[in-house]
Amino acid sequence: MKLLLCKTAAACALLAAVTAPAHASTACSVTDIDPQAQACAGFYDGNLLNGSPTDLAAQQAALATLGFSWDGDFDTVEKLSDLNGSHTVDFSTLLQGISYVAVHFGNGRGGPGNATAFYRLDAGAGLDTFTLNFNASSNAVLYQTTPVPEPQKYTLLLAGLGVLAWVARRRRAK
Repeated sequence: MKLLLCKTAAACALLAAVTAPAHASTACSVTDIDPQAQACAGFYDGNLLNGSPTDLAAQQAALATLGFSWDGDFDTVEKLSDLNGSHTVDFSTLLQGISYVAVHFGNGRGGPGNATAFYRLDAGAGLDTFTLNFNASSNAVLYQTTPVPEPQKYTLLLAGLGVLAWVARRRRAK
């Protein structure tokens, strides 16, 4: 464990603010987006959707409350900027299965204020867009989307396992 020392009260306060874990200042709702999310981690003060070390740690903490362990590599996520109050979020990646997203809302009218919310949603077999029920959207991040296997893939998997079993039986018979 590292022990961090500071020489003045102001330096200690700044150090505490920078190293303190992020926490949601206001509750969000699964109905903030449409289709409805499965879970929401809350509104966190400010725009956390950037690559600063403090904000990356806050993103990881928020996503962990949704049951998702993110590696913190901001270069591998899909980012949308300049939403300019749009109600529609359209990532270039088709959302499939369980997906984890975050949206920052600025201080525009009809929004929650300068805050970032994190959501887990089930996009099913494919969701091209989702709708925000707040104004003042600023930017968004897609952390992960998990494709749902199609029935043909299960059939192919079972056929492959059958072939492996057949080969194993033939080898044993020799």
